[in-house]
Amino acid sequence: METIRVRLRFLAYPNEVGIILPLHLCQKLQLRPRQKIIVSLGKREVTATVYQNRKYPESNIVKVTSALKQRLGIPHAGLIHLKREDDTLRIGPAIGIVTTGVTNNLEKPIGLRTGFFQKLLKAQEGKGVFYFIFAPQDVDWDHHLVRGWFLRPTKQGRYAWRKLTTAMPDVVYDRIPSRAAEKQDIVQAFKLRLAHEENLPMFNRGFFDKWGVYKLLSPLPEVNEHIPETHLSPSLETLRSMLRKYRMIYMKPINGSLGYGIVKVRYLPRRGYELTYHNGSGHVRRMFKKLLPLYQHVFRNRRKRSYLIQQGIQLCTYQGRPFDFRVHLHKNQQNDWVVSCMAAKVAGAGSVTTHVRTGGMVMPGEEILEYLFGAQWQLVEERIRNAAVRLSSAIEEAQGIPLGELGLDMGIDTHGHVWMFEANSKPGRSIFKHSRLRQADEMSLGLIVDYSCYLANF
Repeated sequence: METIRVRLRFLAYPNEVGIILPLHLCQKLQLRPRQKIIVSLGKREVTATVYQNRKYPESNIVKVTSALKQRLGIPHAGLIHLKREDDTLRIGPAIGIVTTGVTNNLEKPIGLRTGFFQKLLKAQEGKGVFYFIFAPQDVDWDHHLVRGWFLRPTKQGRYAWRKLTTAMPDVVYDRIPSRAAEKQDIVQAFKLRLAHEENLPMFNRGFFDKWGVYKLLSPLPEVNEHIPETHLSPSLETLRSMLRKYRMIYMKPINGSLGYGIVKVRYLPRRGYELTYHNGSGHVRRMFKKLLPLYQHVFRNRRKRSYLIQQGIQLCTYQGRPFDFRVHLHKNQQNDWVVSCMAAKVAGAGSVTTHVRTGGMVMPGEEILEYLFGAQWQLVEERIRNAAVRLSSAIEEAQGIPLGELGLDMGIDTHGHVWMFEANSKPGRSIFKHSRLRQADEMSLGLIVDYSCYLANF
């Protein structure tokens, strides 16, 4: 049955578990006056009595008694959806974002990440959802309840954080912030129970590692043309072989992020081997006549087993500097992959990577493509977008878990070929700080809500 958008209000009847609907909604939902029906919110269910509002038969206002509000854990009034599924009338959807580091601070309930989550929750405006943040320890499994943080508008036109008890949601968005937090016992236990006992959909569960993504995609003929040759735990012979083949390689930590730990090696005929990396205080460039001392230098303080070696790509350049793209993708409410943003990241002078922390800069992807390709820029952009959508579909299918959001690091080489270097299941949002990417930022945040509605079957 179709989903109906309504405006929910509360009625002070503490002893009557009831829901009051106007005539036309009773007809649409096939409900009779005084009928008993199960009303659900997330994982909570309560039997309630249906009443008909005869005074305003055509309104879209639905009222629930305070007794039903309390038993279901309805957090607040406002725009929401109703849906009839067999003998149940669903109110929702309820979307929970699970994370760690949640406190009881009314101003900054998620510490330094509060601003990030505030932006996420503001995307609910006009969507008609219950949207909140919670930590694994906030769940009452026996009663399907959770203590969650809601962002609510105030009479002064601002927003305030409120911690409320509500139903366990219809769908969970995984924003556990780090691999270290992911390993915590309470996080592992929460995810295990969610998957095996509660049958509750969670999307973007866990983190990817570079080698895992390569193993998934390299056998697939529909996408492997976009994947650079990669090997795990590089030996000296592997390094020598790759340099003979490509003249340039990168060695990267399997679980690295933000460009930390990446080293670049180039073979320069008659001169030897150039090694470049960033050591925290600046860019380091060293020359080696022989490969063995270079190899020993690289792995003097690095664990070989935690590294991989990857084919170097001669990227297109902008004003003499190589650049790649962060392509941000989302599933929409039709369960299709769409690109919300394509931002170019231009390497800083002498930098191994294009990350902003090492001197790189961000600019809209279309701007750099138009500068380089002139009238053909839209064709190039479409090729990158199509490759990104195919890669995202392949990653989700190979992972076998719901993914609603991906950040792909992609590039174009000097021959116009499209490559993907990395896939992120918890993509950062620093690219959206660019003033000309604000609309893309809003689209991206809204699509997270849209996909949650799809998973919740609303």
